Amino acid sequence: MAMNNEDNRLPCGAVVRDEHDRLVVDEAGRLVISRSALDRAGIGPADDVLCEFGPDGLRLTADRLRKVYVEPTTRCNLDCAVCVRRGWQEPEGDMPLERYARLLDGLPPAGPDRLTLAFSGFGEPLVHPFCLQMMRDARARQIRVELITNGLLLDAGAARALVEIGVAQVTVSVDGGDAAAHGRTRGNGFHGAVRAVHALLEARLHTRRRLALGVAAVATRSNATSLPSLLEFATDLRLDFVSISNLVPHTDEMSHETLWERAAWASVFRAPSWRPRLQMGRFDASEATRPLAEAVWGRGLTYPVPSLDEAAWRNRCRFAHDGMCAVSWDGRVTPCLSLLHSHAEHINSQARSVHAYVVGHIDERPLSAIWRGPSFREFRQRARAFDFPPCFHCGGCPFTETNDEDCYRNPAPVCGECLWAQGIVLCP
Repeated sequence: MAMNNEDNRLPCGAVVRDEHDRLVVDEAGRLVISRSALDRAGIGPADDVLCEFGPDGLRLTADRLRKVYVEPTTRCNLDCAVCVRRGWQEPEGDMPLERYARLLDGLPPAGPDRLTLAFSGFGEPLVHPFCLQMMRDARARQIRVELITNGLLLDAGAARALVEIGVAQVTVSVDGGDAAAHGRTRGNGFHGAVRAVHALLEARLHTRRRLALGVAAVATRSNATSLPSLLEFATDLRLDFVSISNLVPHTDEMSHETLWERAAWASVFRAPSWRPRLQMGRFDASEATRPLAEAVWGRGLTYPVPSLDEAAWRNRCRFAHDGMCAVSWDGRVTPCLSLLHSHAEHINSQARSVHAYVVGHIDERPLSAIWRGPSFREFRQRARAFDFPPCFHCGGCPFTETNDEDCYRNPAPVCGECLWAQGIVLCP
């Protein structure tokens, strides 16, 4: 809902705070927020304000663009077995610098490092001949920059350049704890990815600029047993993070590599349905606690166990809640990475056609205007409400052959089978 700057009232049925941020309620039952509290929350006069109810009570945030996944190119120097290219018919291309300049010019004002450009998409960003320059241009505008890369083009010189540019975070894709496991997923490139990690570690030793560095893996049946070695690798090098996501199967063959069949089924059940509900304090991970950990794991069927995580990821679109979108190399703006390109998925033993959903084009309108446009706002409202059928539990039907319609008669795109919204697939 849009904020009224004259009296700072929000018709949310409750009411907030004076200059000391104490909760109050006015006689009309409207939410009243002092200007100072709004300023501290970063909520401006033109912002839509999101009112969300959770375990900690009412949370107010601005429906503001905070992160843009930019796809510099759809070209790649690898041909991975798990790539979306196995399930699409899309042309390859690079984003022209003129289009990228329009993207930057159309971003909303956000203040230093309060808006992030994540160079990612469905190609290797560093294949773009001007990728480093694109990052420099973003940093010149005080925009925070992240990079997701397979690392093969990230030598010592490129690593120093990323540090000098001021890139805030680099994620190197390492799909396994050894060359054999990585090779089964990506064909090759394990040693190149490891060299990239070492080059970045060396480069950031000689600067005061902060660069977060981590690795990301896609877990499959073929590489799962090697992933503990990846954790050891990250621990030994004191990397900042490890992200282990699940596989999006784009072919029938890939569907036999997934590790989330029960997890998808369990995601449709609410936390109270898990009996008994388990509450646990923190404890050491050691040989002494191994029997307890194995018992929790075995009885939960999935990990994390739904009775432990309060289904925090169930039916939650991170893109809609956290202010994110994606821009393709050819300038199309989409609500999320999954809708960036039309592609095939194989879920519940069924082939599924996911059609791209475009809310605007940066050659035609500034991204800030597209973000505030009625079609994009309406989609974010639908995604946050997530009133979609429990498709994983049903196991597939004619409606789930595409993302065009569902049995609740929601308009396209429908998200009942979204792996991201169930916390099965993670956005880097």
